[in-house]
Amino acid sequence: MLANKEIQVEDLNEKATESRQFLQSLSDAHKNGWAVTDEKLHDLIEKHLNFLNSHGLNIDAKSFVSQTRFFLEDDFHRNMLERQQLGLCYYLCIAAETYASLK
Repeated sequence: MLANKEIQVEDLNEKATESRQFLQSLSDAHKNGWAVTDEKLHDLIEKHLNFLNSHGLNIDAKSFVSQTRFFLEDDFHRNMLERQQLGLCYYLCIAAETYASLK
């Protein structure tokens, strides 16, 4: 299947870089005690969603919540986030739910 499609390396690298920066910012917010109701945290989420949408991924606040709930249930994703910072996966999910409830 990949043999028939050109891989957009720059686009993939840009998405990976943005995701890494988002998770680092989220981790910093968690370490610094930002409440899930903090507008600064919601701005981080909104910027992340805007980036994803501008790069061909159709995702809204509700589908982002579904994605973060999946992360809680999936060993690979949960462990990846929890290795970055203990509690990060749960913080992300609750922050996404809070953000979506205000949209």
